[in-house]
Amino acid sequence: MATMTRTSLVTTLTLVLQVASAAATVVPPLDVQKKVRPILDLCRQAASTQGKGQDAAFFEAARLVGKLSKEKTKSSDEALVVLMSFYIGESTGEDLLRSITIRGRRMLPLLLRYRDARVFLPEKDYASIRLPAEVRKDNFDNAIKSINARRRISED
Repeated sequence: MATMTRTSLVTTLTLVLQVASAAATVVPPLDVQKKVRPILDLCRQAASTQGKGQDAAFFEAARLVGKLSKEKTKSSDEALVVLMSFYIGESTGEDLLRSITIRGRRMLPLLLRYRDARVFLPEKDYASIRLPAEVRKDNFDNAIKSINARRRISED
């Protein structure tokens, strides 16, 4: 009987640890959602378009990310980190990482919160532009390492 109880406890503990280690789903606050939705809508549009329409959508998304990067609020900090989970264009993604590392140590709690999270924004599906987990994790880890080393990700 004691062996069965021990086996049951081990099995239960194993399942609990697996569930706990699975990526949590995070729904950003509404003020953050309002900041990222226009950008994500443009990136989703760009991903489904070719040619000049795609270029125009990515250009406008980059402009909005630049505008967001100039804001110095808690919600803009969080919005920038949320955007790291999505494909927003190659150069815009690099600009995003640079903006986050420039903001420094105040970004660490947000980076740690979202690094392993699955970002979910209700009402619209952005799964088509979600970055693969390994790319997202690399980006988050690079930002965290740079901030901890007091380095900024610089332009090439």
